[in-house]
Amino acid sequence: MFLIRRLSIQSKLVLMLLAVSIGSIVVIGYIGYASGRAALARSVYEQLTGLRQTKATNLLDRLRFIREQAISLAESHAVINAIRAFKEGYAEVSQRKIPPEWDAKLTDYYRNTFLPSLAKNVDGQPVLETYLPKSLPARYLQYQYSAKFPQIPYEDKARIVESGDGGKYDSAHKKYHPFFSKIASAFGYQDLMLVDSVTGDIVYIVDKSTELGTSLLKGPYADTGVGELFRSIRRGMDKGAYKFSDFERYRPNLNKPAAFSASPIFDGDELIGVLILQFPIDEINRAMTGDENWEKEGLGKTGEVFLVGSDHLMRSQSRRLWEDREGFYRELRAAGGTNQQIATIKRAGTAILALEVRTPAVMRALSGKEGIVFENDYRGTPVIATYAPLEVEGLRWAIVAKRDVAEAFAPVYEFGRNVLASSVGIVLLVTLLAMVLAHSFTRPIQELAEGARQVGAGQVDVAVRVDSGDEFRELADVFNSMTRNLREKGEQVEQKIRENEELLLNILPGPVAARMKEGDGRRTESFSDVTVLFADIIGLAELPETIPANRALDLLSDLVVAFDEAAERYGVEKVKTVGASYMAVCGLSEQRPDHTHRVVEFARELPQIVTRFNQERGTSLRVAVGINAGPVVGGIVGRSKFIYDLWGETVNVARGLGSDGGASIRVTKEVRDRLSDLHEFEGPAEIEVKGKGRVSVWAVKD
Repeated sequence: MFLIRRLSIQSKLVLMLLAVSIGSIVVIGYIGYASGRAALARSVYEQLTGLRQTKATNLLDRLRFIREQAISLAESHAVINAIRAFKEGYAEVSQRKIPPEWDAKLTDYYRNTFLPSLAKNVDGQPVLETYLPKSLPARYLQYQYSAKFPQIPYEDKARIVESGDGGKYDSAHKKYHPFFSKIASAFGYQDLMLVDSVTGDIVYIVDKSTELGTSLLKGPYADTGVGELFRSIRRGMDKGAYKFSDFERYRPNLNKPAAFSASPIFDGDELIGVLILQFPIDEINRAMTGDENWEKEGLGKTGEVFLVGSDHLMRSQSRRLWEDREGFYRELRAAGGTNQQIATIKRAGTAILALEVRTPAVMRALSGKEGIVFENDYRGTPVIATYAPLEVEGLRWAIVAKRDVAEAFAPVYEFGRNVLASSVGIVLLVTLLAMVLAHSFTRPIQELAEGARQVGAGQVDVAVRVDSGDEFRELADVFNSMTRNLREKGEQVEQKIRENEELLLNILPGPVAARMKEGDGRRTESFSDVTVLFADIIGLAELPETIPANRALDLLSDLVVAFDEAAERYGVEKVKTVGASYMAVCGLSEQRPDHTHRVVEFARELPQIVTRFNQERGTSLRVAVGINAGPVVGGIVGRSKFIYDLWGETVNVARGLGSDGGASIRVTKEVRDRLSDLHEFEGPAEIEVKGKGRVSVWAVKD
């Protein structure tokens, strides 16, 4: 210890750094690694959560758009007229007879076209009698618009515009089918159907699939989701209602996933039908996958955002299935997927309603929770996942954003290797660093001197940094405190200057305030053409008789504030208020070619403001407004306590029109002539204006 005390500061510094560096380097390296991993984890959390929330918002916005679209379509005259025409044609069809050969062709169509296509997507063998329509209208329409055209594929029957039988139904179909087909195509709906609200008969459908003409109350598809959706709308019987059914495998759609939304069709107060839209599933996939551009959206090579329904089945496409089907099947089989499950996915060609997901993230989201979890996903791969519930038209889905742990934390492993290599280099540099620090021991004095020179030159945002704990540190703290106080005082002075400038701008027009700041002694100025408004608040003077004077003054202040806000919206400048009178001008500080129009529009809003004010405050005020346009003289009145005012005949006439107490808004001939093509005026009438005599005036029509 005696030897250490005798050592120079430089030697002590060298020994200290050598002693602590090797011991601390391990701790620093570990902390760096741990903090780097934590920071990267937070970044991954925030990125996945942000993507999840963005996609959820986009999806909900799309669903709200579809809702409004369905309601608007159902209320449109085109849909109302169409369903009436189709119902009339359907009734006529019900009275016709079907030749035996038509029934034979329809049976062949089901046996040779529909059922074989359906069998590819279902377990087991579909039975003809289960699907073959029984009612006469359904058999008739399905023959005329499906079986009659065997050369057109089942999924392309929407091309059929007319059957050629010459009946009322065919006329309606020829007229309205192009319209509905265009709507379905333009907005991505997979199908659109019109249903009789009384019988449940599907009187029209774009795709001419096997539910055409059948009843959703007792037909072969009455027990499907679309049948329940129809009955739910029918029970509600409310205009503007909207319902949504969750995804299901829909047999007329060859057992592919489908979802439906519906809205009632009213003609006046009569419920005449239901509009049903087959939900655009591709829109959900595009919203969740970004048009299969996962990597461009920041999800790397393994990330994805997907939806799961309350039945734990997927409601959107799987990225892995899309990019590498065989790899997906191998991973799913390794994760415990059954052969039947894999066969179902292969047959459907999609994970929607085929892949069951029961991971912790999905289970928690379906229970209404939101958060982040490390788990094995549906492929059995370790992932980091962020989850949340998604309320969709009364249904609860889970939305999950995930990314493989191996990919997400790859930078951390690289960071660890870099930390180890850096630690070795630090040990070699410690000795050299000690020598440099000892040599630079006098640096605090240099820093203080440089700081003092900067302050002497007028720069007050100076801070000297001294890391030592000796007298140099105390001196640096005192110096920094001094410069901080100087800076704060300077900021306070600048703040006062800004406040004074703002006060000056509130009192004077901008150009006048600028001249005063520059020392311009001119106190008046002429303006060749402006528009002046003078508004008199009638009934305000009587308020102190019924309420306290301070309360009446508060009411006046609130009303003037409302006038000021309206003036600012229209680009109109308030000049002053005197008692119950309000004076404003346009075209003064800023030349505006439409200044007269702006003032009139502002004036038209003043009675509305007063009306709302009366309703809110229980008063019975009125406002009389006078408007004139022409030359004025503006200037400052007073010195220590000054105001800005306008003079001239233009002002006097406007004041006379506004203080007369007559019509709400009165204008002179000059104003009427300028705006005769934009506004309607009543008049002329003549009133007496002090100093002017009889003046012709016009009233602005409401």
